[in-house]
Amino acid sequence: MENQVQHHGDSPPTDADYLVFSAMDCLLGLPYFHIIQIVDSPTYTVVPSMPRSVRGVIDFMGEPIPLIDTRVRLSMKSRYDEVTDFVQTFLQRKQDHLNWIGKLKDAVENDKDITVEKNPHNCAFGKWYDTYRPNSLTLASYMKRFDMPHKAIHDLATRAELLIAEGKKAQAKTMIAAAEGNELKSLVALFDGFEEQMRQSYQEYAVVVAHGGRKFALAIDGVKYFEKLDEIVHDVPFAGNINDKVIDGIGRKTIGTATEDVIILNLEALLDMEIGEPNDE
Repeated sequence: MENQVQHHGDSPPTDADYLVFSAMDCLLGLPYFHIIQIVDSPTYTVVPSMPRSVRGVIDFMGEPIPLIDTRVRLSMKSRYDEVTDFVQTFLQRKQDHLNWIGKLKDAVENDKDITVEKNPHNCAFGKWYDTYRPNSLTLASYMKRFDMPHKAIHDLATRAELLIAEGKKAQAKTMIAAAEGNELKSLVALFDGFEEQMRQSYQEYAVVVAHGGRKFALAIDGVKYFEKLDEIVHDVPFAGNINDKVIDGIGRKTIGTATEDVIILNLEALLDMEIGEPNDE
């Protein structure tokens, strides 16, 4: 649904430096005069009976201040939920390969046609793996470890087919059993260890801001840059699920030949939990 972006109160200054940061696929911006500090990997304490978008409080220079989940506040999927859904899908890919080896063993044992996918690039995991670009060097290094055992597992089907064609069914069964204790075991261990690697690689930041004499921290995905924007416009169509009451305008920044749109947040509205607070589910 397209909304007309309206500004609230004073227009965002066009000559000020802006902190531009990310939440999911959005670029968001706040003017410098709201920003106190950026904190890496904020540790927080949960406080009961708070709105869902308030994770808890962080200790900032000896002062407890609320940590607001910017994604949830803007009606996006939280980072935790996003990673959890990703991990669940990933674990299904593990089960796919356990099912795959089971079907291969059944075909060999009962003299059936081998119909399991032989090409490692064509299974659901293989298609994802070929296009996935990890967000950290640590995760990228971990993902490379999938390559060899994953290809070896799928190659079993071709090798078993050749052995059976040569009348060597017993050898095919022995080969598959050996792979279960080696390549498949390694592959399953990598699938099982993915969640920890994933969560460790998804570092967050907290932007500590000041408003109305109080301090707040906004949990964000990453910091992009801190500089002036080329222009800030209002009354432009905005297609998205973000509550337009927390948007003060759209900033634009030309980088090379590309132009980036930055959603300028209205901090007062963002911190007002009475406006569009997501319901607990």
